[in-house]
Amino acid sequence: MDATFTIYFEDPFWVGLLESEDEGALVVARHVFGAEPSNAQLLHFMLYEFHRMRRSAPAKGSFQAVASGHRNPKRAIREARRDQVRPPSTKAQAALSAALEASKTEREINAREERRAHEDRRYELRAEKRKKRHEGH
Repeated sequence: MDATFTIYFEDPFWVGLLESEDEGALVVARHVFGAEPSNAQLLHFMLYEFHRMRRSAPAKGSFQAVASGHRNPKRAIREARRDQVRPPSTKAQAALSAALEASKTEREINAREERRAHEDRRYELRAEKRKKRHEGH
């Protein structure tokens, strides 16, 4: 499982983006830090809070995984410098937006069910009161 954790500035907050490959599918998680995190805060996050990140559903499709093995150190430095300037990959953005859309529809469905249950309960209470009044209590 290859994973990349990127921290970038998305006005006005600092955001951490986890991109990982899970059995050929891209899984993305996003964490908003707020102010620029210090090295100590990042270490604490990686050790104690990293596992609580809410990950997206695996997005099927092909994407370039980082090749493992020996790499030229100068090339690695150039790629790291390039990655600092470049925003997160569009595949990660697409996976994030799909996950947000899925959670939005799930929230809407849950809210609708709760609202219906509340209305049904209120109707039952009104019917009970009406029945008691009719009985003369």
